[in-house]
Amino acid sequence: MVSPSPELALHGLVLLGTDTVYAVHMPTFTAPHDFQAVLRVTLDTDTYRTARKRYGTSALFTARPRTLLLKDLQPGATCPADLYFGRFGRDGEPLGEVSITIEETVYVGHPAAEPRTLRYVLFGREQLYLSHVLTRPPDFDQVVTAQLAGEWWASGSGAETPARTVTVPDRPDDLTGRLRPGEQLTADGTQLQVLAEVYLETADLAAGGV
Repeated sequence: MVSPSPELALHGLVLLGTDTVYAVHMPTFTAPHDFQAVLRVTLDTDTYRTARKRYGTSALFTARPRTLLLKDLQPGATCPADLYFGRFGRDGEPLGEVSITIEETVYVGHPAAEPRTLRYVLFGREQLYLSHVLTRPPDFDQVVTAQLAGEWWASGSGAETPARTVTVPDRPDDLTGRLRPGEQLTADGTQLQVLAEVYLETADLAAGGV
């Protein structure tokens, strides 16, 4: 895990979960947006939670922060944002303004020019998620829901899976090798079943530098 720095600026956020809400940063390869982050957050209105319950676990909700620069990603940091059902700036439906407060920094990392190995950040509480770890352009951003293979994830158990990176063996780190709904795999000893793809982005990561 890489420590946050004052130069970080939020580009956009994918919102996940209902009872426990996570915000996954939508990175680019251009500073100051060139970092990945998973944050456990709270929102000041019930708009998101109500819409999430209506549209389900795998529906895409995004937020575009109005305050781009965030001095740190520590608990208590707050920023106003515009909430969307779908992808903001494209076909997303605006749902109004929300204030997002960080409760916990679950994961922060920066892309690195290293040999491509297909890796994901595994995290979650009531629901498990996998977020693709970036290396160098061109690359792809992806978030999927998952469960432990052969088991039903115990909703409402309150047990949180500590965030960690897992490597998917014998798979290229590109669109052809990405995780797909319905497949089962073993990543670093953890048997997982992919349930649904929440988010997939390539255009923002087609070029740039790290």
